[in-house]
Amino acid sequence: MKIIKYILYAILALIVLFLLIGFVKPEVDYGAEIVVDKPVKEAWAVTQDESKYAQWLEGFKSIELLSGEKGQVGSTYKVTVNPGEGQEDFEMVETVQSLKEFEHVEMTFDSKAMNFYQKMSFDEQDGKTKIKTDSKVKGKGIFMRSMFALMEMTTGSFTKQEGKNMASLKTLISKNITDYYPEPMISDSLGIEEVLSN
Repeated sequence: MKIIKYILYAILALIVLFLLIGFVKPEVDYGAEIVVDKPVKEAWAVTQDESKYAQWLEGFKSIELLSGEKGQVGSTYKVTVNPGEGQEDFEMVETVQSLKEFEHVEMTFDSKAMNFYQKMSFDEQDGKTKIKTDSKVKGKGIFMRSMFALMEMTTGSFTKQEGKNMASLKTLISKNITDYYPEPMISDSLGIEEVLSN
């Protein structure tokens, strides 16, 4: 009987310790940084191109405008993500909090399990662009907070995922062939006149 009692005490102690982690570290802070050999205007355009999200955001499935004007501060979106094979999709509501073209975009995401914040900053020097993310995730409820904190403390899962996404973004920008800023067509007035005179 004493052994069972000690086992129960040990289990209880582990549960308390687990929950305590969520109190001590209710929010997980992480981020990543890349440098791409592209001008900031092109790097920015690639990151804002919804048709390419799935190519660098692992698990991304879809995004749908809910309110406001697309790409403007205050606009909201329904984002659908799949966390992994065999797992169910989950939805988040994204809100654009701050945006300055070619400099930064700040977003918050709200889901049943967590609140998530991210700021993506851009800085061009000598034709190269540094892209940096600062992210924070906070679980809803002490259990989720403890779980997220433990995941980051033991395996660095959030930092690793951010690094993986940013590495994919670097590859995507480096190989980009989409012309986001095409030169305007200039009509050849002389040629038109020559055609008309004939």
